[in-house]
Amino acid sequence: MHLKYLKISEIAKISKTSPYTVSRFFNKYPENYILKKNKRIIGISPDAVEKYFLEHNLNFFYKPSIILSANLCGGVGKTSTIFNMGCFMRKILKLSTPILFIDCDSQASLTSLVTGEPAHDDQPTLIDYLERKVPLNSILSECGNNTWIIKSNLNLSWADRTLSKPNLLKNSFLHMYNDIYNVLGKDTIIFQDHTPQLSTLFASSVCALHQLKEKILKVILIPLRSDKFAIQGGDYIIKELDEIKETFSFADNIDTHCFFSSIDNRISTTANASKLARAKDTILKHLAPVVIRYCAEIPKSSMSNEDVFSKGTFNNAAQDYSNLLQYIYSYR
Repeated sequence: MHLKYLKISEIAKISKTSPYTVSRFFNKYPENYILKKNKRIIGISPDAVEKYFLEHNLNFFYKPSIILSANLCGGVGKTSTIFNMGCFMRKILKLSTPILFIDCDSQASLTSLVTGEPAHDDQPTLIDYLERKVPLNSILSECGNNTWIIKSNLNLSWADRTLSKPNLLKNSFLHMYNDIYNVLGKDTIIFQDHTPQLSTLFASSVCALHQLKEKILKVILIPLRSDKFAIQGGDYIIKELDEIKETFSFADNIDTHCFFSSIDNRISTTANASKLARAKDTILKHLAPVVIRYCAEIPKSSMSNEDVFSKGTFNNAAQDYSNLLQYIYSYR
């Protein structure tokens, strides 16, 4: 390679990001800035690196965001994805940027991962806020380093009754998100987990995302296993999103990304996943190129209430989760 070009790996090291992010960023720039071999970027001119990448990449993740995880099938990686993504963002963002986890599953899996146990029975939770019994501050729990959580417990199973009216469905989570940005700050990044079923909590969240300001990044993540049942669960979620949009005449302003989770290196597994995805146009339309590869660190970290980045060593899951986040934030 000619010395005037920088390698992808060198730029990734300088900018403290991944080679995937660097490569994706420069794919949209003119050929005279990059050196390609077999359609793959192998070098980038220093002028382009300084002028385009480093200037913009410093603020890559700094935007208010709400990222929801959903699938009608359980065990696909909804909670572990939300938890690990939030932990990754906490590690790379300035502490002045608030990170908030919201647990919308009455099983309280996310709450248990973040705090070690579900909310106590006498502790105010999301259901109390939605019923206007307590203010937002009463359900915000700080976890340290400007990281927060709205906890859950079995009391949240009554939420469908609370949001039974159309106006409540449309406006309850919109009120909550606006409240969050007023209390924690306009740059808050929210990671929200949902139960493996259609619920009014999910529907109200989606309605709110459609109505929020355009400057907020709004994302629905749909993790998939490489089996028919999990892919069907993802398909149903997308159809629910379309129905909500049609019912309330919302604009198409939410990014939806399906991705395969826990894919290993066996050819049969990968081929089967690809075949099943191609059979569903809804899935194929929203399928992300990033795959969360199988990694033993995911169940190990979950059992110890830690994230896959906590040990500071390289593993597939840590790389894949960071790549997925980078894909999400560079999508538009």
